Amino acid sequence: MNYLNITKGALIAGIMMVSSLSFAQKKVETDAALAFQNFEKAQMSGDMVEMKKQLLKAKESIDIAAANPETEKSPKTLFLKGEIYTSMLFLKMLGDAEFNKNVPENAKEVSIKAYKEAYDLSNKYDSDIENSVNTIKQVLYTTGSAAFDAKKYKEAMMTFAVVNDYTNIINQMDTTSIYYAAIAAENDTNWVQAAEYYKKAADANYKPDIIYRSTAMAYIKAGQNDKAVEFLKQAIAKSPKDKHLYFALGTIAMEMKDDQTVLDNLNKAVEIDPAYADAHYNLGVYFSGKGSDLRLKAGDLPPNAKKESDELLAKSLEFYALALEPLERYVALSPKDVVVLNSLVKIARALKNTEKEAKYKQLLDAAKQ
Repeated sequence: MNYLNITKGALIAGIMMVSSLSFAQKKVETDAALAFQNFEKAQMSGDMVEMKKQLLKAKESIDIAAANPETEKSPKTLFLKGEIYTSMLFLKMLGDAEFNKNVPENAKEVSIKAYKEAYDLSNKYDSDIENSVNTIKQVLYTTGSAAFDAKKYKEAMMTFAVVNDYTNIINQMDTTSIYYAAIAAENDTNWVQAAEYYKKAADANYKPDIIYRSTAMAYIKAGQNDKAVEFLKQAIAKSPKDKHLYFALGTIAMEMKDDQTVLDNLNKAVEIDPAYADAHYNLGVYFSGKGSDLRLKAGDLPPNAKKESDELLAKSLEFYALALEPLERYVALSPKDVVVLNSLVKIARALKNTEKEAKYKQLLDAAKQ
């Protein structure tokens, strides 16, 4: 018996078997690609029945390819898996109970993981993945906006949040979608989630003129005042010349009735920017309001409570004195604001400053014309 020939024959047979197995796995990968192409053609023609049929065929083939060592790390398999599972996720939104039985609960996570592995493993499909991510983003924006307009705020929040799950695939952050998710959470009165999204946007320095106050306010409405103050203090430590941070902390302190923090931070904001009208306005209106509240309280006291009434009126004048200068600076920047001019007339009269009372009465009359 020629053992050498037998050994060679077995070796050749083994090689042929391995080759045929490899070919079979590549064919499964190709089958998935062809089925997905057919799905896309059906999508273009609006044939929903064919779309579902071809997408399920594509899933069946890609699952086989993804489970085999020969193709599980193939960029093509990974890219197709991302495409197929994402498409299933979107079709699931149509609410077809029969089709949805075939959509895994973790379809989103599977698609993102596959896309990410393909993107990091090879450059071959990078542009395809980037195009897919941008398309997915636009679909999610449209879906989220529609949900928000329909007052389905929880659904809108979750949809906008998913945008970044996909943009992270290509190492990008979409701060606008994070901000929209925060607004949706706020409308859903989910203050804890709103604060989380607002903070994420703030950490990316998105819309600095409003984002810090929005973040802190969300913390406060979530009953987390300490987090609100700590967040702003940390932000100030990082950016000590940012007027928006002092404005936000000062405005939040107004909600907390912390007079000294209001003074310190709104004055710091206008020190950085003397033309910061909103800071002048908030500072003046806050102390003007406190003064007016005390005067109303004094007016409600009985005649025999004169001592207490006098004390309240005296304290109200202290608040009016704190309000006068910032409101004057505000009207210097916004000289036609009738409401503030009227407040200045009343404050000057209460402070017995006849010169300023006459000045602001004249400006008020002119602004009304």
